[in-house]
Amino acid sequence: MTLDRKPWQRHFARRSKSSSTPPPAEPATNTAQTEAVAVDTIVDPPVAAAEVKPEKKKSVDEIKQSLNEKPMDVRREILNILTGGNIKGTARNKKIAEIVLEALLKIGKLFYHAERRDFDSAMFFNGNSKCLLRIRADAFSSWLSEWLGINRADILYKFVFTEIETAALSSKHSIPIIPEDYWASRPGAIYLSNGDGHAAKITSTGVVVVDNGTDGVLFPAGRTLAPWKITEPRDPFETCRLFREAYCSGTYSKDILRVWLYSLPSNPRSKPPLCLSGTVGSGKTRTIKGFAELFGMPFIAHKAEENNESDFWPACDAGGLFTLDNADTRCRWLADALANAATDGCSQRRKLYTNSETVILRARAWLAVTTANATFAADSGLADRLIVVRMERRDGEDTGDAELGAEILAVRDAGLSHLAWTLSAALADKTTVPGGLNRRHPDFAQLAVRIGRALGRERETIAALRSAEHDKAAFCLENDFIGAALITFLDREGCFTGTAAELSPKLIEVDADLSGHLSPKKLSKRLIALWPHLQTALGIAKRDPDRKGFMVFNFKKATPAEFADFETPFPIKSLCNSLAGVLEKQPLKVGNVGDDVKTPGKCQTCARAEKFCILTPGQRDFCSGPFTEESDSE
Repeated sequence: MTLDRKPWQRHFARRSKSSSTPPPAEPATNTAQTEAVAVDTIVDPPVAAAEVKPEKKKSVDEIKQSLNEKPMDVRREILNILTGGNIKGTARNKKIAEIVLEALLKIGKLFYHAERRDFDSAMFFNGNSKCLLRIRADAFSSWLSEWLGINRADILYKFVFTEIETAALSSKHSIPIIPEDYWASRPGAIYLSNGDGHAAKITSTGVVVVDNGTDGVLFPAGRTLAPWKITEPRDPFETCRLFREAYCSGTYSKDILRVWLYSLPSNPRSKPPLCLSGTVGSGKTRTIKGFAELFGMPFIAHKAEENNESDFWPACDAGGLFTLDNADTRCRWLADALANAATDGCSQRRKLYTNSETVILRARAWLAVTTANATFAADSGLADRLIVVRMERRDGEDTGDAELGAEILAVRDAGLSHLAWTLSAALADKTTVPGGLNRRHPDFAQLAVRIGRALGRERETIAALRSAEHDKAAFCLENDFIGAALITFLDREGCFTGTAAELSPKLIEVDADLSGHLSPKKLSKRLIALWPHLQTALGIAKRDPDRKGFMVFNFKKATPAEFADFETPFPIKSLCNSLAGVLEKQPLKVGNVGDDVKTPGKCQTCARAEKFCILTPGQRDFCSGPFTEESDSE
């Protein structure tokens, strides 16, 4: 005889088919009913209540051990503790926080900023997604809440979150690092980020895609280039109209733009700022924006104003490419800040809401400046650090900004692949590089020449660097009131010899605005400050004290032949002074052998009207010109 079952009896009857553990029996009202239920619903013999042993509560160490042996189920362990009933309040929350931390360390690692070591810079690296997140970032908080199944408003979540922050600054669980932004460089390798979880590793042997964190190089989420694919390489200066048709006034200015762009991932400590100078409508800002679009990173154009100095160093510390757009207005802090950042400078500032704590902001970003009136270039120290590219106005063009951007986006993968393989070839190049191409940034100049070799434009690149080094002086003098007046005076008179008191009225005749502002003492000080650029730009620039102790200046205008060295297809000074034994032994000529340019007693390669070739007899395999005994003695 079978009696009707109650709801709880039907529930446990279903469970008994898949479970060996008997359900608890309800106290029966009579013996017959109890026997009927037991026969009908329980497969295994019932176990006496006295024989059922209570489940032993796991300790924290046992739970951690189970997480190591089996796939982690953090939510299950949290639920067991919450429903256990043996631990309550703060002790329960503390136990859950320890278990969550242990589980978190199984799937990732904790880091802190090596130079700051504060909660705000603490980070977590997820080993599954390969993403590096700041612990206080919204993205990490959202992920942690979803992973644990705990609402962020719950007091338990705050316990867990605080435990993670504390562990991130402890030496036991955390590792100090300085996270990279967009790209990174290590000896023999360059890393170009590829989305938040990957990077392209560039070495002398090739280019491969690796996980974020390879070789200890970590890119934080949100500070990476947009994802891209390695594909058939194509030169962006040939496929992108914005770069291909850039209106640069110099013969080799486009080569400077190319090697500067390709050098960005090398990330040297000292980075030469790029200064694009030109009239309105010359495409200065759009060119820099195109660089950012090619890499796939945000275009940041900052307005250089007198009250915006506090924004400069945070932007530099953020890495990537930082642009000072339309820097035309005189700004007292700009020249010093740019000069400091160009040579691996930094800024130490008081941390907000503290009295004595400080934070160091470093020049991690490459700097680009666009200007039509470069008043900042009058600073001789800054001008010596710049790479100047002069641009001309685009007339008769109506190409839309969106169209140019779409063209860059369409060939972005091929362009970055070309850049990566070019850098790989440059890293494999161990050939000696001529010196003196950029005195302030020799590391940049060496890599630029190797990039030029990989592109098949070594001679043009060397000529471009030589020309840019010389143009620094002209750029500084033409943007300085006294320097510009002196150049104008020498263009008219040709030369000058005398003291500052004798030169001052002559300059006032050239520029009437100097009247009342140019004393001999002020003129002398300014000439001394500009002296390195005067020596470069002028044919003769000398100063010697006379018998009375007054400084006598001797200036002479540079002849066209002296400037020709910077516009020839291959600079002769570089050949004569630096390249012996480096380049292949083949004739380097301005014209063909037998042309009318051949002059008895002169080097055909040099083709200079005033000087003989200065190559030694053992180096003349580089030169195709005839020699006389007179030139040998030179």
